[in-house]
Amino acid sequence: MTRFFIPLAVIATLTGAATVRASDVSGSALPRLTLQPTGLLLAAKTAKATEAPAAAEEDVLASDGKEKSGDDESSSVLPDKEVTAGGTVLGESVGGATGFVFKQGIYTQSDLGGFFVLGKSAGSPTGSTIGDLCDDGSAGGGKPCKSVPTSQLQPYIGLSVGYDISQYLGLQVSFGTGFVANAAVYGDSIENPRDYGLTTINLAVVGSFYVLERLAIMGKLMGGASFMSPEPFPGEPTIGGNAGFGVGVRYATLLPDVFVGIDGNVMVAFIPASAGDMVIVPGISFAPVIKYVF
Repeated sequence: MTRFFIPLAVIATLTGAATVRASDVSGSALPRLTLQPTGLLLAAKTAKATEAPAAAEEDVLASDGKEKSGDDESSSVLPDKEVTAGGTVLGESVGGATGFVFKQGIYTQSDLGGFFVLGKSAGSPTGSTIGDLCDDGSAGGGKPCKSVPTSQLQPYIGLSVGYDISQYLGLQVSFGTGFVANAAVYGDSIENPRDYGLTTINLAVVGSFYVLERLAIMGKLMGGASFMSPEPFPGEPTIGGNAGFGVGVRYATLLPDVFVGIDGNVMVAFIPASAGDMVIVPGISFAPVIKYVF
């Protein structure tokens, strides 16, 4: 009996100890016996391991966004180099002040200025006014026989249409009319009018030389027909020809397709006479110019 009692006592003792520990542990920290802490810990570790890369990626994206926004701000606020107003490309495309080029093509041009002719006192074969005494000392008797240096300054009106063949060369058709006052073509008769109009229709070759980005010096050679009204003497021809040259400047404004400038022209009109002589009338015109290119 004793032989069986001792093992049973040992088993009872061990069983009782385990029961006490279980009760003690179960009363104080039951979750440690159910393996729930390990599972929760593993789940928490897994969730944390999953969230960590996502958070890191968000941080990287946020930092990249800040860097990109910083780059955008720096590129817009602090350009690599100073840019002039309008920009080179914009200036060339719309006629801005930077990279400006003259527009070329079909154009029209208007002139409004002054006109006068040279008289005998200036070396011209014509140009006289009425005087009591002629140049030779004879009595004038109201005849236009007294030499004048020039006629009186009178208005000049011109209108032109042209085409720019290239940047340096163009063709132009022009109509112009000026008035001559107190300078008769002939000086032999009271019937010679001292006041008359002189109209020209010319074809011109126009050249341009650029001295500044928007400033050009112009030169032209012209020739065509002339019309005098009234006739220099009753029954005399009123139609002839003319030839001349002109110089001027053109300034391209920032107003689209509009140019301004000033022209000066020297021309000589040739009017045939019934006696076989040629009436020569040298004239000078000058006018501000407004040019519009289509």
